Amino acid sequence: MLTTVGGAEDLIAGLDVVGRSDGAVTCRVDGPLRALSETRLYITAAVQLVDAAAVLRSAESGVLSALEGPVRFRIAPGTPDARALWDLLVDKLGWAEDPSDWAVNFVADPAGGWLGEIGPLHWSRNYPQLDRLPWSTKPVVAEVMIRLAKVGTEHHLLDPFCGTGTILLAAHPFAYGRLIGSDRDEKAIELARANLSRAGVRAELSVGPAEKLAVASGTIDRVVTNLPFGKLVGSHGDNAKLYPAALKEIARVLRPDGRAVLLTEDKRLLKDAVARTPGLKLVRDRLLKYSGATPTVFVLTPTRRRQNAR
Repeated sequence: MLTTVGGAEDLIAGLDVVGRSDGAVTCRVDGPLRALSETRLYITAAVQLVDAAAVLRSAESGVLSALEGPVRFRIAPGTPDARALWDLLVDKLGWAEDPSDWAVNFVADPAGGWLGEIGPLHWSRNYPQLDRLPWSTKPVVAEVMIRLAKVGTEHHLLDPFCGTGTILLAAHPFAYGRLIGSDRDEKAIELARANLSRAGVRAELSVGPAEKLAVASGTIDRVVTNLPFGKLVGSHGDNAKLYPAALKEIARVLRPDGRAVLLTEDKRLLKDAVARTPGLKLVRDRLLKYSGATPTVFVLTPTRRRQNAR
């Protein structure tokens, strides 16, 4: 069972998916787990274990058998039949309890029994080390946005609110053209340089406002960015000025066949600003749910009139 961002379940593909629910995808895996780890669109990966016999079967020939021993485990508070599970893991399998550095974390399965979350497949180990700020884009959200942007190998991609570089890192395996990031926060750009360097990703980073991009007109294939929501950064009043100015710049730098993917919780303001921006149109939106937030991803493209003018 893969947990993911609510609203992005359909983006998980290339696996033997047998079920989808709000924020979760259930799939079968036959063989090495590499394809699963490379999917990168999930937060946690867990094996469903209906009873003690299922735990033993998985430890012998299933997903749990892929873990190198001695296996360390944690049992989350409130897990049903925790004592019986502990005895099974320690006495029969010889595993060691280690709540601070676990390879398997057992939690309750709402459908009954247990979920064994696999540590090596957890998002915190499946992504490169990141220096972050409180408003940094979550890695899985960045992966979702890149998929919705339909980034191609030769595309030039711009993030005009790049923060600590999470979206640029997510774009790197897909875009072999220019990766460009800017942000008015000098500290964020400093952290972005460190994150990208640590991951071996080359990008053009600069400190500057999104209202005045140092990018030539009509040279960008994809703009992918997490706009200030007006909560942790800025305010609704700030956004009322920022969004129209930033959209005008996005319209300027996009190629005629370009695409922009923008994330915000200031939704009505963004939609109104798009409607008043010459050269851009809203083609679809998608509600996401994660960590108590419910932002929407908006997908924009140049208008047909602008395409014909080019």
